[in-house]
Amino acid sequence: MISPHYQWDFPAVANEAAAKEIAETFGVSELVAKILVNRGYDTIETANAFLRPGVEGLYDPFLLHDMDVAITRIMTAIDNGEKIVVYGDYDVDGITSTAIMTWALELMGADVSYYVPNRFKDGYGPNLAQYQRLAGEGMQLLITVDNGVSGRDEVAWLMNNGVDVIVTDHHEMPAELPEAVAVVHPRHTDGAYPFGGLSGAGVAFKVASALLEEPADEVMDLAALGAVADVMELVDENRAIVAMGLANLKEDPRPGLAALLQTAGTNQADIDSMTIGFTIGPRLNALGRLADATDGVRLLLVDDPEEASALAGQIETLNRERQELVATISDEALAQAQTLTADPVLVIAGQGWHEGVLGIVASKVVEATGKPAIVLNDEEGQMKGSGRSVPAFDLFAGLDGHRDLLTTFGGHASAAGMTIPTANLQAVRDVLRTEADAQGLAEAGLPEIRIAAEVTAKEFNAQNYEQLQVLAPFGEGNPEPLFAVALHGVQNVKTMSEGKHLRFTASTQVGSLPVIAFGRGPLAEDLAGRFESIKIVGTMSENRFRGDVTYQMMLTDIEATGSSLLDWRTTRLTRQTLAEPASYIFFNKKHYEQLGPTIQAPGEAIYWEDAFNRTSVGTMAFVDMPEELSQLADLLKFVPAGRLAPIFYTKSPKYLQKMPSKADFAKVYKFARSFSDVSLRTQYDAIVSHLQIDRNMLTLILQVFSDAKFVTIIDGVLNAVPAPQQVVLEEMPSYQRFVAQRELEQQLIYSSTSELETLLTNLSKQES
Repeated sequence: MISPHYQWDFPAVANEAAAKEIAETFGVSELVAKILVNRGYDTIETANAFLRPGVEGLYDPFLLHDMDVAITRIMTAIDNGEKIVVYGDYDVDGITSTAIMTWALELMGADVSYYVPNRFKDGYGPNLAQYQRLAGEGMQLLITVDNGVSGRDEVAWLMNNGVDVIVTDHHEMPAELPEAVAVVHPRHTDGAYPFGGLSGAGVAFKVASALLEEPADEVMDLAALGAVADVMELVDENRAIVAMGLANLKEDPRPGLAALLQTAGTNQADIDSMTIGFTIGPRLNALGRLADATDGVRLLLVDDPEEASALAGQIETLNRERQELVATISDEALAQAQTLTADPVLVIAGQGWHEGVLGIVASKVVEATGKPAIVLNDEEGQMKGSGRSVPAFDLFAGLDGHRDLLTTFGGHASAAGMTIPTANLQAVRDVLRTEADAQGLAEAGLPEIRIAAEVTAKEFNAQNYEQLQVLAPFGEGNPEPLFAVALHGVQNVKTMSEGKHLRFTASTQVGSLPVIAFGRGPLAEDLAGRFESIKIVGTMSENRFRGDVTYQMMLTDIEATGSSLLDWRTTRLTRQTLAEPASYIFFNKKHYEQLGPTIQAPGEAIYWEDAFNRTSVGTMAFVDMPEELSQLADLLKFVPAGRLAPIFYTKSPKYLQKMPSKADFAKVYKFARSFSDVSLRTQYDAIVSHLQIDRNMLTLILQVFSDAKFVTIIDGVLNAVPAPQQVVLEEMPSYQRFVAQRELEQQLIYSSTSELETLLTNLSKQES
């Protein structure tokens, strides 16, 4: 069985009539129209705004609270030649915000410089020491981008010391805002801006547009980077910004981004929102995680292609270092997670772990385990790191009431950063266990994903793929549509990237479908077997290779019922047969005693009666033949296994042995009546030769004759019984056991994999 990571929701179309009208009006497929309706775009007006994102989707920047005050103060500073400093942040949204604001102010002729805080020296957000340093260097106006609303005290110091402050931010609003000249925020409690989901770069873009008195087209690409990288919802104004920004990036990328994409090996024609999320974003973030994010702003503002290329090369090197760090620390963290299986919230700590990548590692632990995870670096009595959570557990609320155990702490429901005294590690684990119980984490269902439609392999084609692209750009709030496919089987299962990822061919009722499954490498062994049923869910993807275009699924989730069946049946039992990591079940005690000691860890040998002490096993391999199917049925019902690996070895298969005829019985009986005191120990081969009979058949006939009291065999000496009673030989116990063994072998050894799969499935469902 393979359990899904998500709860699959197949929503019915809320308004069939609206879907039909939208399909006819915009010339989109019925499938696309239904997706639009189910996402809330159920009128011609809302569908038009969604399908045709453009400059009309941008709101007047002066609708933002305090925008008029901010612009007035900025223009005064420019006119008076005041020294302006843009104070940013070290993530992609902060880097792009800084670049946008700096670009706009330079274009307006301002005396402007920028400062991007260092993750390790300055930390996130307003930093009084840096504010004081900048003031000492002559700063007269500070403009924050992608931060500032949490800096009430720091802003107050500047304002009290003659330095004006304009805050532009998009983070959660605190109860008390800084008393700055202006606070420009899309969700300002005193404002009424139509869309509250702007990123920090989006807010900077609006300020730039207000300064220029028209949309700041030249930095639309940077605003798009900020929105996607900061995982903002790509709806409403963000959709317009990202759609136009991606178009600019694809048509004429700025020198820095062109160089970055070239070093990453990305084709300019293939740029989409995923390019930001998986290529540009991680590379820019690597600067803030491992070095100085200031170089990110330089890259985005540089005009010289040679300088851009040099900066991009440095960033690529840093990104490779980040990838190596993440891989190494993730392996160590996941190994530690295996020792904490009883904990509902994982708190994992290590030494020598780079703090800049611990948030990424925490995300990987959550993805692998399905549990909230905090990953910490232990240094000099303090543990510093990051946490990530699942929808069912509010990480911020879980720790907010226990700040007495923490040195520093901040964040929100799904992510947090913290420093914990090393001595408090177990106490933090304990309170998180209590908080998990209070929030009902154990009872929470799986996170839900919405399936657009259930399809077959033939629906993964160029026409449908092109139709779906009208819904792009995809991202948070506008995910790529998911499709469910029922499979008949899986072939060509192969791992990629040292076992981390997976690719396979899915067989459906009408054709086959290539599938790519990132992060699902461990499923390779399961998928090598067969299941009672398999369903997969994923997105439709286009694959271009050497001029060929094919369509594939990018896997999101998989569900398989029944244990995976690995067909290990063989006619030769060798050490290699028993070398896989499995629980080897022996039905024959003698085999168990002889072969059990040869099985090496992590494999194990188990006599079948002892297997019922196990609550579950990973791979259950049946080494030899049961005496009867009921033994096998009991194991399948009462010992859950992730995988079943039938070997069913038997040294002398009865199924291949010829059934004795009446003539065979008569020939042997005649021989027994003709000779007395025949030593079977010394003359067996001679008897076989004399009678010209199969050795195994002779053994069976003699056993049947012994049951029928036709002969006696005492101390290996054969004699006929004079005047025996007449019996039906086929009803003798030995003959009946032979027939039953033949039938058992036919079912377990000489059946097809499909037939064996059906049998084992049925046995597992039998009533006790």
